[in-house]
Amino acid sequence: MKTFAICLILPICSTMARADESFDPEPVVALFELVAENTDDPQAARECLSVLAEKVQTRELAGESLVTLRKRLQPALAKIVTDQKHALFLDAALLSAAWKDDKALVTVRGILGSIKYDDAQRLKALQALVAAGDKSLDQKVAEMLADAKHNSADFRAGALTALGRSDSPQVAETVLAAYPKLEPDLQPKAIELLTQRPLWAKTLLAAIGRNELPTTVLNATQVARLQASRDEELVKLVKSKWGTVRTERNPNREKVIAELRDHIRRTPGDPFRGEQVFKTLCAQCHKIYGEGHEVGPDLTGNGRSSFDQLLSNVFDPNLVIGGVYQLYTVIDGDGRSISGLLVEDNDQRIVLKLQGGKTETVPRENVEEVIISQLSMMPEDVEKQFKPQQIADLFAFLTLDKHPRDPTAKQLPGVREPKPSAAGR
Repeated sequence: MKTFAICLILPICSTMARADESFDPEPVVALFELVAENTDDPQAARECLSVLAEKVQTRELAGESLVTLRKRLQPALAKIVTDQKHALFLDAALLSAAWKDDKALVTVRGILGSIKYDDAQRLKALQALVAAGDKSLDQKVAEMLADAKHNSADFRAGALTALGRSDSPQVAETVLAAYPKLEPDLQPKAIELLTQRPLWAKTLLAAIGRNELPTTVLNATQVARLQASRDEELVKLVKSKWGTVRTERNPNREKVIAELRDHIRRTPGDPFRGEQVFKTLCAQCHKIYGEGHEVGPDLTGNGRSSFDQLLSNVFDPNLVIGGVYQLYTVIDGDGRSISGLLVEDNDQRIVLKLQGGKTETVPRENVEEVIISQLSMMPEDVEKQFKPQQIADLFAFLTLDKHPRDPTAKQLPGVREPKPSAAGR
């Protein structure tokens, strides 16, 4: 039943993205009523409501299609939302809140703030409230980001991702206020979020201009994306601070690699500290030994066959870019700029995989511009994100063929220069 329901509802929902005034909601309503009758196994009905909620949040389901479906389906959902013991209570509340039902909004605000619900459920509540443009969120999000005791790092990371769909001007001030207290691996997520909308980016650049944050919080890829903005004021601010940013590979990277090779060979590193460095930045897009996010290649078995290959992959990522790792930037009708790897591109939508492994869907009718970069998603000047000792520690970790806890771990070929032989002295 579950597979049957999903196979039916996905193509039905795809037709809604065109917001056709002649849209007939009856197939969706009939499907939901069919699967909702199976109270012994409510999973298919949950999947139906979840798909619809996602379509509302991404705005694939909008316009007259949304109005028509809501009018037809909301009476059934309203009954469910009043019964917290109902198997479909949470999913019905989330969908109803996403399309701005007042009673459901109150319910979902309670879910977001309740410790009775797990992180995944609370994040879904946050996503629904963001989609509804709930004005109460600014203060609530500020409290959650600042409260690490009652909100896990994973939850706050998810919250930063969810805020990308918000258009609240207060997001930048909220995130910047929390930034100093965020864990090191959450801070890059916060900066990435603030580069997505011109208004937020201006607030971020103002903080950098006041020396509240170093210029290095922005990597070259993010600076280039801001420089490509349609907002003339933002472009001027970027150029005044960074000048003109390259849009193709820097040929001087070979010199940088030579300097870093010498530094790593001269500087002893701690592989366990290096693992923490990896988790702070690299794990946003890479996995190793099962940890991290698989946006780029899994480094457990890729890109580390030798020291020189590893140096090139880390510090000259634009030397060779595989087609599947080419950076796409989508600018939508709200001025939001989203960058990631292309997952799907068709008449209905564009789907990108972002840092952190999450996907973002933009309805085709809301796409203003698509920019295909000649640069990798991985920033070219990644060394600027680290202190010298952190680079040595990171490579002490990456140049081992196994996790440092494994007593059989060996260093990759070429890391240390061979000692001169007695005959050559």
